[in-house]
Amino acid sequence: MADVAVPVARSPIRPVGGSTVVDGWERAAGPPRGALRLCDLSFLAKVQVRALRSGTAADRLGTGLGRAARRSSAHQLVIGSGPGEWLVLGPQGQGSALVEELERRLVDASGLISVVDLTHGRALMRLTGSDAVRGVLSKQCAINFADRVVPDGASLRSTVASVTTDIVRDDLGGERSYLLHCERSSGQYLFDTLLDAGRFHGIQACGATRSDW
Repeated sequence: MADVAVPVARSPIRPVGGSTVVDGWERAAGPPRGALRLCDLSFLAKVQVRALRSGTAADRLGTGLGRAARRSSAHQLVIGSGPGEWLVLGPQGQGSALVEELERRLVDASGLISVVDLTHGRALMRLTGSDAVRGVLSKQCAINFADRVVPDGASLRSTVASVTTDIVRDDLGGERSYLLHCERSSGQYLFDTLLDAGRFHGIQACGATRSDW
């Protein structure tokens, strides 16, 4: 009997520095990590929840508009991405399980609720480093990223390089870091544009590690 090829999920962003397959996803192997770096996190589970802006569902999700909070026990990040709209990020391969969990949590919540797995339909990347704003974001986005305006844990939706993007300030161990989430079709363009913007500051594209999530 001929060997049956095992399906491999692929990010919209081409792997940099070679690739490897981790739990069914092709991921960048990546070169050495620098002080300013950009990595692809599109393999993470991404689930969108729509519900009443204020009500039982909003209370249970526990995150308001413009804020992001971690559920460390479940290794999830809950983002208030729009009025009556949340994005929940979870570990790789957990999209279906995350949908089921959220549906159970919200089953008797008030109002119309939708829970949709967007994992394969969206791109997600992380930009990290002290020069993330000055060297990259300020060149492609008109938002004021000062700490008093966009502190750690803040979430907003804007255009980055003319791409509608959800931006989440999610510092890692005290190091400035941003998650950027957009439509799959714009993922490669946004990734390449950010790399080009940060070249003067030594930006590196790298493979994701556990410390990036």
